[in-house]
Amino acid sequence: MKKLEIYRNDNYVLNDAFDQAVMNLHILKTQNGYKSFVICGCEAGDGATTVAINLAAALASSGWKTVLIDGDMRKKNRYKRLNENVSEGLSDYLMDRVTLDRIVCETTTENLSYIPCGELIDNPVRLLCSNKMNIAREELANTYDYIIYDMPAINAAMDAKVIAVNVDATILVSSIGETTKRGLVDAANALSEVKANLIGTIVNKLDMDQYIDVNADYDYFQNERYAKKNSKKN
Repeated sequence: MKKLEIYRNDNYVLNDAFDQAVMNLHILKTQNGYKSFVICGCEAGDGATTVAINLAAALASSGWKTVLIDGDMRKKNRYKRLNENVSEGLSDYLMDRVTLDRIVCETTTENLSYIPCGELIDNPVRLLCSNKMNIAREELANTYDYIIYDMPAINAAMDAKVIAVNVDATILVSSIGETTKRGLVDAANALSEVKANLIGTIVNKLDMDQYIDVNADYDYFQNERYAKKNSKKN
């Protein structure tokens, strides 16, 4: 099978942000043994898939054997970034059509594997609640250092909640200027109701000025921060 191309991001600032996320996940793994994470938006369009792909690639680039799972079996493949030439995936495994090893794809990023969503399903919740899903989780946990689930937005479907209660932790993705306060609160409450372990929120789609405001020392080693500060004084 041809390796799936994973887009490599060369943006220094974006890589810095994901480095911070990798550090936090590494601390959680070291202190609590966390290795499986659900990444989901509060609302549709928050950019959770982009975050999940970049986070998984960053973990793999750090030397950790990582698998990224596309758990959104409701969205058509033409809207997917990695599923264009993949015919089998998670839904096919859960419906007992293929074995788990048949749906694990190699990627061009070293240490990173990918499991596509597979055939579109009208009601994937039943499959996600199945014993086959439990078996898959156990096998993947024995094989990989990190398991990243890319799931539909929490306020759009029940799917993310089903997986969130069976992983070590969940991370919400919100989007500046798009995610509503009500949407964020509802998403957090939905996870709390099922006692999922929500560990935080990744804020997506910040512009450069917003990023600098929350990460004043992001470019400390390039001295750009000090050049900007001095220019303001002059």
